[in-house]
Amino acid sequence: MNVSITQNQPPAVDGTSAKISVKLIVGIFFTLLGVLLTLDNLDLADADRILPYWPVVLIAIGILKFQDRRNKTLPILLIGGGALLIVFNNDWLQFSIFDFWPIALIFGGLGIVARAFGLRVSHLSGEPASTIWAILGVRKEKVTARNYAGGRIIAFMGGCELDLTKADMEPGPAELEIIVVWGGIEIKVPEGWEVIGNTVPIMGGAEIKTKAAPGGRRLVVNGLAIMAGIEIKSVAAEAI
Repeated sequence: MNVSITQNQPPAVDGTSAKISVKLIVGIFFTLLGVLLTLDNLDLADADRILPYWPVVLIAIGILKFQDRRNKTLPILLIGGGALLIVFNNDWLQFSIFDFWPIALIFGGLGIVARAFGLRVSHLSGEPASTIWAILGVRKEKVTARNYAGGRIIAFMGGCELDLTKADMEPGPAELEIIVVWGGIEIKVPEGWEVIGNTVPIMGGAEIKTKAAPGGRRLVVNGLAIMAGIEIKSVAAEAI
């Protein structure tokens, strides 16, 4: 797992407690995992009986995220996904989670049909409830809204390139939620924006390279990357 964050300014106090809480859960998880594997190597514990329950960390993060009353999509996916993984890891059902992979083809096919009839699966504007879906493909979105408030990106076996270099926002942070599985997300922001990353990579990576300006625009990114990558970088005005 590779996590790299480079910013000139430290994150502001707003939203820090939630960020620390998520990091605390992940830190405790990896600490306990290390202790368990060490005891297993010393024949003092049986890790195989406990490891199938590792998705409980996803459920814990989802419960924590429910404190945000404005958006319930990410918490529900975390809790539901964690519960399903526990069920399949313990063979409580007679079929494997991988038996459902053709569902991705169904969603992808429906998306192609919708676009063939001139319908947009999603469009990211200034509304906080807007969602970009990227399933078995790559979506490229360029936002020019002057009152950008955030949105969601959900990618499965696909990717998204989101360009915010021409966007602006009202006073107060914009919030962007990202869920990506087996894919990649690339986000470009103006050089003056500060990015606060609350991302949880699992067998993946998250990289934030921004140049923050004190008192400037602030983008809060809450994300989950499973065997996937998230890259957020700032673009200088002369390069736009």
